[in-house]
Amino acid sequence: TSEPMKKHPPPPCPPKRTYNQPTSKFIGLLEKIISKPQECVLTAGLTKYGKDRSIFSGCTPAVVVKPSSTVEVAEVVKLCSEHTIPITTRGAGSGLEGGAIPLEKGVVLSTENLRKIEVDPVNMYVDVGAGVYKNELNKYLKKKYGLIFGPDPASNPSLGGMVSTSGSGLSTIRYGTTRENVISLVVVTPQGKIVRTRQKVRKASTGYELTQLYIGAEGTLGVVTEICARVFPLQRKRAGVVSVLPSLRSACEAVVSILKLPRGSLARCELLNAEMIEATNACYGTTLDCDPTLFLEFQSNNIEVIRREWERIKQELMKFGVRGTQYSEKEKEIDKIWGARRGCYWSVVKYRKLTMNKKKIDKNYSTDVCVPVSHLAQCVAETEEDFKKINLPCLICAHIADGNFHCNVPYQDDEKGLFKDAEKRLIQRTVRFGGAVSGEHGVGIGKRDHICLEHGETHINLQRSIKKALDPKFIMNPHKIFVMDDDNETKESIQSSL
Repeated sequence: TSEPMKKHPPPPCPPKRTYNQPTSKFIGLLEKIISKPQECVLTAGLTKYGKDRSIFSGCTPAVVVKPSSTVEVAEVVKLCSEHTIPITTRGAGSGLEGGAIPLEKGVVLSTENLRKIEVDPVNMYVDVGAGVYKNELNKYLKKKYGLIFGPDPASNPSLGGMVSTSGSGLSTIRYGTTRENVISLVVVTPQGKIVRTRQKVRKASTGYELTQLYIGAEGTLGVVTEICARVFPLQRKRAGVVSVLPSLRSACEAVVSILKLPRGSLARCELLNAEMIEATNACYGTTLDCDPTLFLEFQSNNIEVIRREWERIKQELMKFGVRGTQYSEKEKEIDKIWGARRGCYWSVVKYRKLTMNKKKIDKNYSTDVCVPVSHLAQCVAETEEDFKKINLPCLICAHIADGNFHCNVPYQDDEKGLFKDAEKRLIQRTVRFGGAVSGEHGVGIGKRDHICLEHGETHINLQRSIKKALDPKFIMNPHKIFVMDDDNETKESIQSSL
């Protein structure tokens, strides 16, 4: 008889990764680096720096530092590396997946003083500091040069934040995402070295594309301090359209059909479901029909180009039972509609109080996914139906031409389990249709446990290898995007605290 197989004990768990926290001596060294230490090295009143706009609990950092140059950022990061102190980079704090929450406390590095704006109107790009806000940049570009930076999230993030998740927003159909609009980056590595990812040229075939590596990395591989981005001539003529369709499915199918038409001036193509329209009416005083509604905007220097394109699209919409259409070339009317669209997030938190006589303003859980447009109608329709079955509102606003839709769920704390289960089903549905678990919100904490379903373990391990190679001390925004393979104990403790 053969000898019975011996049972070997499991390998010992690796030790929990530990970080140091800033001491008074460390803070003194920070103050020597920063040009205005009394204003830009903060040790009190830091609660707001430990939270973003997500549903997750905040973690107050030990110190907040606000460098005013790439050189100062490099010195701060170098000091943190030498002392093994974690760093979380923060822009506008408008993220929705917990990406800016300093889970290991340590240092929050705010980019708000990185204020550079330098335009090259010949080569059509702008060098902009990571702390400049999108609206601020476009106001400057419009006034001084008649130019625009194309990507347009509904919120007003910093440029560094947009790079962090490749946020894109309302105008992707014309300009693309942030990823397609960035030429080059200046990055501070986890060791405090300064690197430009590539030259500011249209083409470069000279090694690995580091620019794309840092876009979407959410501050886990380094600190983006400066962005070289494409700019475009501002179009002088605009027209806006609001079109009501009989169902969410028919609206999605109509958009898929529109995308096959020749296009030149269509700059925005958005969809709100009936519940989102009801919330918008209640919050902003609009009087739109409470049915699935498409919002379109056309931009050109020639109004006749706009009118011809709209006529083609209108004929296409009629095939899908369009019920009513408003067309306007008046700036104020167009801006009013888009103002309401941009305010969707805030409409959601007031929705049930204004329309169902609830006593409290709700919290808003906002999640986004992106699917191929060929599966868009089915995925959106199944999602809306799923939320109806559990009797929770699902207010959908979608960059529909991109296949990217956002589910906004108003909730109170006792309803959290319902929508988290529904979100899991949404993620599974998205991956089944060949989609991404986030189109622009990023991973942060909220989608961290879902990305392996999309990518698979081999892919995630490759990403972990990149993290280990570039940030061997793991000080850059720890525990975001994925938990390192030797860090399960930390994962469990973080999950329970959030």
